[in-house]
Amino acid sequence: MGLYNTIVVPLAFVSGIWIPATLLCCIPWVQKQMLYLHWLTLWPGKWLEEPERAGFLKNQVTPFRVPTKDEEKLFAWLIAPLGLYARHADEFINEKTDVQGVEDRVAFRLLKDDPEARLLVYFHGNTATLAQARRTEEYRMYAAGASDKIFVLTFDYRGFGKSSGTPSEPGVLNDAEAVVSWALHVARIPADRIVLLGHSLGTAVASAIAHRYANTDVPTDFAGLILCAAFTNAGSAFASYSIGHVLPILAPIKMIPALQAWFTRRMRDTWETDRRLAALAREGSKYRIVLVHAEDDQTMPWDQTEELFRSTLQAATDGDESPNVQTIDLGEAGRQQIWDAGIRSISKLIAKHGARSFVALRNTACEARGLYNLYRTGFLTAIGNDTAQNAVGRSTVITCQGQSHDQIGREQDGLHLMRGFVHANYAGAT
Repeated sequence: MGLYNTIVVPLAFVSGIWIPATLLCCIPWVQKQMLYLHWLTLWPGKWLEEPERAGFLKNQVTPFRVPTKDEEKLFAWLIAPLGLYARHADEFINEKTDVQGVEDRVAFRLLKDDPEARLLVYFHGNTATLAQARRTEEYRMYAAGASDKIFVLTFDYRGFGKSSGTPSEPGVLNDAEAVVSWALHVARIPADRIVLLGHSLGTAVASAIAHRYANTDVPTDFAGLILCAAFTNAGSAFASYSIGHVLPILAPIKMIPALQAWFTRRMRDTWETDRRLAALAREGSKYRIVLVHAEDDQTMPWDQTEELFRSTLQAATDGDESPNVQTIDLGEAGRQQIWDAGIRSISKLIAKHGARSFVALRNTACEARGLYNLYRTGFLTAIGNDTAQNAVGRSTVITCQGQSHDQIGREQDGLHLMRGFVHANYAGAT
């Protein structure tokens, strides 16, 4: 962040272009186009009904529609894990695709009938569709955490891809509710076997729907909430965003707190992740939140994750100025800070390196040490260890330096993160 604050932001300030850009972004129509970018569909993200083109096996992905309470139709994919596909290959390959509904498909049956299956609900970022190449890579990496247990459910928000409607915060929240409700009530997957994962814009959506379900008459606690490349709120996201990964045009706004507050009030869709996460940490009886970011994220600075960590920890500890936080030195792999309160814990991992290998923990020199320390948080549990059940309800906030905005969550990070959720004995939680 040193070079960014010392050179890039002052240059943006001196240019003066931030002044008309700020006024332009106060127009609601412009805000919507810039925040969601739903009108921009990139190749090969148009192959929505031909998932095999994205590298999946025949019928490994089941495309289907999810209706919302305000009568929109969302396009979704249910992705079967590769190991499970291998054991039922003949059924998948010979499956007829002209059946009436998803409930008649092989993937749905295997998900619903397996009491140990886990479901990851993926909330993607702005731009393009659920079939964008970088997203399909992530689906495969997360499912690799347990090749016969982790199903992935991903969908396009209204106005994206083949989903009807136009995006707005209330509307997209209805979309998230519809998809999560489908998982709970149609697929009949218990909440303690469902992980919510968001990337970029999707972090705001995932946080919001977790907050909504936590505040129902009968609160629903999911197995985990993973946020990759998050931001505190929409106003801060606009002010932090770098166009073309180079120029943060609106960054000067953050230099003047009063102007930042004024600009934030101009946001039509506020997406207040900081407030929602704080409420979850303050009021939740058990929670597990994972926040992953990157120091070389040239789209959304990683200080957004730092701010979320601080505000969430403060809420969890009732404003304690000196919470009992354990710091673990991982050497060149970085450092980790852990706040642990039994079935609630918050930790942050800052990795020093990783840009050349996608993920810091993938680096051969530090992979074992990194996994060991993640295990110590209670989030990444040792495979088959008797203490796995103690990982229930933990909240882990991870900030990964050396990862770009779109690479966060891919490769080994996704694999190891999901292994922790799969092998924890959620049913035994108290």
